[in-house]
Amino acid sequence: MRHLRGWALASAALVCAALPVRAETVEEAAGRHVFDHCKACHSADPGKQGFGPNLHGVVGRPAASLPTFMYSEALKASGLIWTEDNLRAWIAGNDKLVPGTRMRHVAITDRAEQDYLIAYLKTFGDSMGPEQARVLLDRAVGKVKSDGPDKAFAAFNDPKGGFVARDLYVFVFDMKGKYMASGGNPKLTGTDASKLQDAEGKAIVSEMINIANSTGKGEVDYMWLNRVDNQVEKKRSMIQRVGDYIVGVGYYFH
Repeated sequence: MRHLRGWALASAALVCAALPVRAETVEEAAGRHVFDHCKACHSADPGKQGFGPNLHGVVGRPAASLPTFMYSEALKASGLIWTEDNLRAWIAGNDKLVPGTRMRHVAITDRAEQDYLIAYLKTFGDSMGPEQARVLLDRAVGKVKSDGPDKAFAAFNDPKGGFVARDLYVFVFDMKGKYMASGGNPKLTGTDASKLQDAEGKAIVSEMINIANSTGKGEVDYMWLNRVDNQVEKKRSMIQRVGDYIVGVGYYFH
C-alpha cells in the first residue's frame, strides 16, 4: 500500500492549494481514492440508486434502514449500527461480520485504507429520518420483548449498546411519565418527566401517555433543542407501548 500512502501525502499540497469552502483533508482525499473500489455497486450521491445501497450518510446509520433497497435477511436481523468499528469489520470481511449477507466483497484489510475510506464516508453526514427512526424503534421494542426491561434499558442507555445512531436514540417512560432509559442522556433515568413541556409549552410526555393508553402507538410532534446545531427545531417522536412502558425514538425535520 506504499503507493496509496505516498499518493495521500502527495495530494496534501493539491488539497491545500485548492482552498475550498471546507478544505478536504488528506485522509478524506485518500478515502475518495479508496472509494473507487466501491463505485461499481455503491454511490455516495444523495438518493442515487445502485446495485448496492446508497452510502450517503452511512456512518452512524442503522444497518438495513434505507426503504429503497432490498437487504438480505441476515443484514436486517443483524441489529448493527454502522459505527466506525462495525464499518471497519465490514470492510475487512463482511461475510464474517454478518454470515449470510449477499454482498460480494473485495476485502480491504489494510488499516490505513480503512481509515481513509471511513474518513471519506464521514463527509456525507445527513441527519437521520423517519425510516431510520422506525427501524431503531422496532429493534428497541423487540429488545424489550426478547430480553426483558432491565437488560433492554441498560442497552438503550449504553452509547455502544446498538441503540444510538448519530442524532437518534431510544427513550423509555413508565406509564406515569418516569424516565426508565434515555440514550440521549442516561442521567435522566429515574427522573419524573410527567410534566415535561416543549419550547412552546406543549405537554409532550402527557400526550405520549394518552396515546399509549388509547391506541398503543402513535406520533407526537413538538419543538425541541437540537444539540447538533443548538437550534430549537421541530421534532417528531414515534412511540409504542410495550407492557407497562412507552418506548420511543425521535427525529428532527429538515
